[in-house]
Amino acid sequence: MVLGCVVLAAGLSRRMGRPKQGLPYKGQTLLERALTTYAVMAPLAVVVPNTMELTASQESMIPVYNAHPEWGQGHSIRLGVEALLQWEQREGKKLSGILCGVIDQPLLDVQVIHAVCRAFESFQSDRIILQPQYGPQQERGNPVLFGRYWADALCQIPEDQGGRIILRGEGAPYVRHIWVEPDRIWHSGVDIDTEEDYERIVRKGGYDETNRSHP
Repeated sequence: MVLGCVVLAAGLSRRMGRPKQGLPYKGQTLLERALTTYAVMAPLAVVVPNTMELTASQESMIPVYNAHPEWGQGHSIRLGVEALLQWEQREGKKLSGILCGVIDQPLLDVQVIHAVCRAFESFQSDRIILQPQYGPQQERGNPVLFGRYWADALCQIPEDQGGRIILRGEGAPYVRHIWVEPDRIWHSGVDIDTEEDYERIVRKGGYDETNRSHP
């Protein structure tokens, strides 16, 4: 079973007020940290703005350049999925599913990715959509694994929407959840939407890091 991955890193971070890709956390940028975490996936399509140069850190990485990040997340998803479909044609292989991840989860543990992929494989269905639930409150979050059946739907998401439109729409009957890190309040699903979110996560890393990140 081959599972591809799209990492979304082309957002304009309007709520944040500055690009997230270059924000520092524990000696890496958020983009570098995400690429390190998602390196277990192959093929790996990484969508970045076309103003950013991305060097492939592994043979299976596919840099995807978005010339119009202002068009929204749906556009980035389409570009990433199309890159994976092109990979299928080049390699003569068919993906069983597509994992969609984001770069603003710096606490994401690679074991969550493994758990989601293992759980997906157990269903043996190309229509299953698997989403993790985090912590004692079972908060739903990323990354989400879509069965190969949903590739066309992912390419047709309205530009100003995200994968949630499938989760809550035609894909809803096929959504399954896996509960991860049930005892952790500060869990892998914590993401960064605002400056306050970022400050909170940086503080969790210790005073030294806070001083480096915010001179």
